[in-house]
Amino acid sequence: MARVAKVSNNKKRQIEALVEQAASALSARRTDVCEQLCLKIEAIQPGNADVANIRGIVCVQAGDRMQAEQLFVQAINAAPKRAEFHNNLGKLYLSQKLFTDAAERYRSAMHHDRNSLDLKLGYCASLVGMGEPEKALPILEQLRSKKPNHPDLYMALFYAYQGLGRIDDALACLDKLIAGDADHFDARFQRGQLFMQQGRMQEAEDELHAALALRPTYSKAYSMLVEMKKFTSDDDADKKTMEALYQQSAPDSVDRVYLCFALGKANEDLKHFDEAFAYFEEGNTLRQRYSVYNLDAELAHLEAVMSFYTPEVLQCTSGLDDDRPVFIVGMPRSGSTLTEQILAAHPDVGSRGEWNAFEESLLDRGQPDQPLTLEEMTAFSAEQWRETGQAYLDRLDDDASKRIVDKTLINFRLIGAIHCALPHARIIHVRRHPLDNCLSIYRANLRGGHFDFGYNLGRLGYYYRMYQRLMQHWRTVLPAGVMYEMDYEELVANQEDQTRRLLEFCDLDWNDACLQFNKAPTVVATASVAQVRREMYSDAVARWKRYEKHLQPLIKILGVTA
Repeated sequence: MARVAKVSNNKKRQIEALVEQAASALSARRTDVCEQLCLKIEAIQPGNADVANIRGIVCVQAGDRMQAEQLFVQAINAAPKRAEFHNNLGKLYLSQKLFTDAAERYRSAMHHDRNSLDLKLGYCASLVGMGEPEKALPILEQLRSKKPNHPDLYMALFYAYQGLGRIDDALACLDKLIAGDADHFDARFQRGQLFMQQGRMQEAEDELHAALALRPTYSKAYSMLVEMKKFTSDDDADKKTMEALYQQSAPDSVDRVYLCFALGKANEDLKHFDEAFAYFEEGNTLRQRYSVYNLDAELAHLEAVMSFYTPEVLQCTSGLDDDRPVFIVGMPRSGSTLTEQILAAHPDVGSRGEWNAFEESLLDRGQPDQPLTLEEMTAFSAEQWRETGQAYLDRLDDDASKRIVDKTLINFRLIGAIHCALPHARIIHVRRHPLDNCLSIYRANLRGGHFDFGYNLGRLGYYYRMYQRLMQHWRTVLPAGVMYEMDYEELVANQEDQTRRLLEFCDLDWNDACLQFNKAPTVVATASVAQVRREMYSDAVARWKRYEKHLQPLIKILGVTA
């Protein structure tokens, strides 16, 4: 713990006055005045905790998160009982999506201040971010009984209900906020996003325009809006606004990224393919600049998966006979969401979306401070596989659906483990023409660090090639009948025939609702949300040919020409 020089009571009062002045300068964004005051405080008391905290806030405002973290830690070490210092570090971690670290900071803060609403809301936001909304909800509902009209509380409740799939309750929170304040930007924006996920496209577009009327420069809203409309004119008002915002945006800003992908989509609609690709390329280049993704390490891992999962390993299974799970795997933008929606339209099917629960159940078998290795995993006994499979089934919460779909695409790395833990689970591999698939990834601005291979055509090509090798490995080592492969192009060309085959593999009776997948009541939260709310269409087949001259690095790596 840092030592802070002791001072007399007179100097304490002097420091308190200077801290108050520095805080006022900070609120006014007068960083020069703020720093001068901090220097005066340090001259009186070296190591002052408030100085470290104030400088940390200045760093947050300047975007220097690393230095901000160091300063907040310094403030906490100097005054560990000051809840506001823990709170500031928690907020910093939340902004970086370091939810576990944020939760720890908020717990520490609440130990010193048990009544702060802000601390409890921050803690609940951390829990929701960690994928544990069920732990946040009781805290939030208790707070609502004490503060029934607090707007921040209703936003927190919205996120918790959304995380639990209680969409009606989530919408009710937004409705209450808008009833109290028609100009509540976050509520408008989130309602537009939720309507979009539900397939209520006109309502979604109206809400996004309402949000943009309140905050015209919010580029993320445009990235959603372009997915709901077809641009037919260069004079379109939304396109003109986006172009103006693009010109005003900082060259390396997050706003520029969103606008690049949005303008790429708008120009593609207008058949300005060279301009569209230039925007996609700029957006990907900007995203790659901040990525820490290690392609070589990931390719080495996938290579190791193939060497460790032998036919002999796959003979050792849990013995569990639960046949409810259906895993949809493959590359993003391959048609997987469409396949999920076809199944979800069936009355005997439930869907968990992109859930990641199997990998969590598997990794929980390891030691807390020692990640589970492939060598350890593939040496599991039948009992260990049974524990893994049962842990996953326990997360299904007694769902009585005949089939339950898990569309966590990166599970293609874990197909061997899935079979060993859940030998009666069905695995559906959705695949698409390699160039169409890769182009769709490149133009989609996918969120999530595990998709960072998609920001560069060369890296994308090498990753896709390794994915193809791994899927060939699973075809070779898996028992017959475990995995069904569906081609997106075949599904588009022969919807009913391919849907019948899909249902047959899942041992489901025919149901006409599966042909109207776009009306399925599920909430779609993936990048394909707008596409799967349309009837079957063929616009995306052979899209790569429009960009052929730009895709030469990819074509060379994949060796695909038609």
